[in-house]
Amino acid sequence: MSDGVPALSGALFEVFGGGSWVFLPAMSARGLAAELEADILDEQFSWCENPHLGEGAGLLVLTAPMNGWMLLHGASETVGGAAALLSEQRDVYRAMIDVRLPAMSWSFLERGMPTRTVSLELGDDGHLVTRTAGHPLPFEADGAEAPVAAGGLDSFFYPVAIMGEHGVSLRDLEQALDLPSVTLQV
Repeated sequence: MSDGVPALSGALFEVFGGGSWVFLPAMSARGLAAELEADILDEQFSWCENPHLGEGAGLLVLTAPMNGWMLLHGASETVGGAAALLSEQRDVYRAMIDVRLPAMSWSFLERGMPTRTVSLELGDDGHLVTRTAGHPLPFEADGAEAPVAAGGLDSFFYPVAIMGEHGVSLRDLEQALDLPSVTLQV
């Protein structure tokens, strides 16, 4: 830890450092599948051992509930469609982090549309470039801090801090890695 800010473990860095996901209120996997018109492929793998994680378009991996929230992880285009559809019934967050670029974006979606978006990338001159749209959300003003990440990439993990602001700690995320996940095909 640095100045009271939690450090991102290697496992969480791996999961979140190159992925897209929807952060949404917890619900049953069957209800979510019905809402997305998706088929449940399996429920036998833990989240970290799920062979479908990052497999490609059309596949989503749903975590077990964590303090009233869940993550739906998958390819960016699949996650985008799922986030828009799911946000018609409830408010959700959509996020993407790619530490190889490095780039990060997150959106808050209501009624099928993003009402707040933030993106961060490394510019050609080596400086961070931030783009925003919509009004800042309350936790932004409260000073939510990204966890300490390897290689000085802390700012790119701000979407993980959003989860913390909603009661899902790094410890909760670590525990979720070992819990059963559900693989959906849309």
